Amino acid sequence: MAIVARIAWLTVGGHPPSLTGPTLSDTSRIRRARIDDQNEPDSMTPRPRGRLLATILVPIAMLVALLTWGISSPVGSSPDDDYHMASIWCSAGEAEGICETTADPDVRLLPGELLKAAKCYAFIEQQSASCPLPEGKMLPTDRGNWSYASYPPFFYSVMSPFVTQDVSASIVMMRSFNALLYVGILTGLFLLLPRPQRPLLVWGAVISAVPLGMFLIPSVNPSSWAVLSATGLWVAAWGYFRQTGVRKWLLAGLSALLLVLGAGSRSDAAVYGVIALIAAAVLSFRRDRRYLLDLILPAVLGVVAVVFFFSAGQSAIVTGDTAVDDSGLSTGTLILINGKMLPQLWAGVFGLSGLGWLDTIMPGIVWITALAVFAALCFWGFRRGDWQKWVSVAGVAASLVVIPMYILVHDGVTVGSGVQPRYIYPLIIMLGGVALVGFSRAGLGLGRVQLVIVGAGLSAANSVALHTNLRRYITGMDSQSFNLNADIEWWWNAPVSPMVVWAGGSLAFAVVLGVLIWMVWDGRLDAETTRFEPQESVSS
Repeated sequence: MAIVARIAWLTVGGHPPSLTGPTLSDTSRIRRARIDDQNEPDSMTPRPRGRLLATILVPIAMLVALLTWGISSPVGSSPDDDYHMASIWCSAGEAEGICETTADPDVRLLPGELLKAAKCYAFIEQQSASCPLPEGKMLPTDRGNWSYASYPPFFYSVMSPFVTQDVSASIVMMRSFNALLYVGILTGLFLLLPRPQRPLLVWGAVISAVPLGMFLIPSVNPSSWAVLSATGLWVAAWGYFRQTGVRKWLLAGLSALLLVLGAGSRSDAAVYGVIALIAAAVLSFRRDRRYLLDLILPAVLGVVAVVFFFSAGQSAIVTGDTAVDDSGLSTGTLILINGKMLPQLWAGVFGLSGLGWLDTIMPGIVWITALAVFAALCFWGFRRGDWQKWVSVAGVAASLVVIPMYILVHDGVTVGSGVQPRYIYPLIIMLGGVALVGFSRAGLGLGRVQLVIVGAGLSAANSVALHTNLRRYITGMDSQSFNLNADIEWWWNAPVSPMVVWAGGSLAFAVVLGVLIWMVWDGRLDAETTRFEPQESVSS
């Protein structure tokens, strides 16, 4: 990821520290370097060749990692893809061979290849994606965002220019665009943030990406944008409070863009956007007039989020219009049952629940490793903080309990039905980032062994998850062969083989983590010299 590469600007040069701990000269040198780092503008700082190489290599590597995930599954493989693809195809209105109206205003005619893409394999993990498709036929469907607008239309409208007569090519272009959007926006955000905040964006994104984020970001599911918004909005708004000059207003614009991307994709992402803005305001709290003036932006963005929320059908949950409680269980019983099972929903983000139509089950090495790394770094982050951080962490953590519990009890269902891990995934991303507030240096004070464990663990988890996702659709999970090129039942009409895709994606993500570790390798003494101290606004 390009944002990782820029961590090079945060590292401290010079000789490695003493094995017996920092000496007085070591400590003075590091502190002096910190002062220089804060005051020296980016444009005037010379870059060593290795760091310049990293700034080129890392964005390409992260994009490749996401693109390999984007082609690791067939058309229709992300959750409710039949609904989302139909909504994209019809978002620009009627077009022959694309989306045609019928006598029934709730029914549209769409390419049969699109509507039937997942019918033969969804929910059947042993079945490959080699479905017989009615190519060239237009078939009727009432599943779409045209009769009852459950989702905001913005996501579908942006995707619609990629629609062509070739369904497969259209889907690959949309997935690639969303991968590029994620990398591009977060790269720009990284460059605009004050230097002490940049590592928070990097680590918050990395420790929560595997496997659900890697699957959703390069997809045609609106959750792709919800993930992007959750990753960047809270830190962009926080940076806006702390920056000055042109960068401050660029961050204001980027905060608005991230809010619109999230709220324009899912109504619940609008709620999460408000939570992100509140967290940023709390982290930035000051007793001065400038702070009160700065609050105008998050207040306006909060109003925009509310408008997005109530403009879509998903908001009906707050009025009780969508209640479907036929469980026969009392409210108290539902609260008790779901309270005990709620951690399973959180762990589902890391692979405990399946990907796709919840039918691509991840091996234990994926979800246990990803969850362990996330939990360990959050726990590590709790060693440092002030009241602003603790209020922000408590608010996000409380949302992880209150929001899913409200929906579960409202609908009269228990964990495992109704509410999917991807619905609360944006809150997990925010929790991981906010938990690390207080570490201004890129390495978070982690030692070399800790850094290697984090990098190796996430690389292995991503590699196994990508291999499993490929295997699920190439042959179905009734085959467990390591060689993805053997006995292929489904694959794209492309010259690249499944094993090349898996190897390339695994290597690319490992490069991202490897560069991150390389850049902070000699910054492991940060824990000994960095205090949690509020810092003044900076312009670089």
